[in-house]
Amino acid sequence: MDYITFPWEQLGWALRRLSLSGGMGNAAAWILFIALGALPLIAAAFLLYRRMGHRTDFLLAVLSAALFVGLWFFINPSYMDRYLSPIPTGGNAKYALAAVIDSLLLTWLLLRFLLRMETESSMAGRLPELPIGENLPGGERHFQRKLLLLLRMLLNLYALALAVSLVAEGVTEFRESLAALQENNTGSGDFLLTVSALFLALQSGIGLLPAVAQIALLLMTGLFLRCYEKEPFGPKSCLRMEQLKKNSGRLLLLLLLANVSFNVLQLLLSRFLLTSCHRILFPLREIIVMLGIRTLSFLYLESKRLKEDNDMFI
Repeated sequence: MDYITFPWEQLGWALRRLSLSGGMGNAAAWILFIALGALPLIAAAFLLYRRMGHRTDFLLAVLSAALFVGLWFFINPSYMDRYLSPIPTGGNAKYALAAVIDSLLLTWLLLRFLLRMETESSMAGRLPELPIGENLPGGERHFQRKLLLLLRMLLNLYALALAVSLVAEGVTEFRESLAALQENNTGSGDFLLTVSALFLALQSGIGLLPAVAQIALLLMTGLFLRCYEKEPFGPKSCLRMEQLKKNSGRLLLLLLLANVSFNVLQLLLSRFLLTSCHRILFPLREIIVMLGIRTLSFLYLESKRLKEDNDMFI
């Protein structure tokens, strides 16, 4: 698992050797330490200077603080168990440090990617929402409505089944984790057990967020299909599609921020936690779903525009 700490542990080791090499080496190590920790702040200042800053760049300040703390501990690894864990871990606290730094960096990069997607989407502009009906023949229109109704029913049933299994599995996993926590830490104080159990519950809740986001998107898709069935290119259908497009990005944003916030919170309170779980989240499936929904929305709105142009000629 040492690859998890790359390159932060290696940087800490190099700075420690440089610091112990003598007076000049110690001064150089301090300069490099400050420069490395301040890199995210320099990036934020550069983006602000180029007028490319965004409120998501607040993560760069958090990342800078995490870098200063993390590099200091990697330079002085003997202090990890003393300050980052209530019990000796044999240096395993370094994985939590690296996970927090990596998750902050990855989350910032993904949020900037989402910001770019939102900017390009707004630059494309919104088409006017005019109520336009379909001119399909009666038989085809009836068959289309039956297909849409069947699809909506299947989406709702799948969302219901997913919700039931989500609750059942989540409760079972939490009980098993809580039992293991209590069994493996029988000699620990009640306060540490209570705080650890609270974080275990929070961890279980955050672990359910991807499935909750999936259920939300399924329900919103069902609402769009209901409006599309009644009036395919009407104002309500366009509104539902716009909501589906925006909320897909917002739900992904929620997943990223919830994960990185939990990682940071665990690190801040690691002294009181008997167990912890740090995840470096790269939600590939959710990113693919978001891009798919946005592509579908563009195709839908472009079809609406072409239909309006054809109706003008008719």
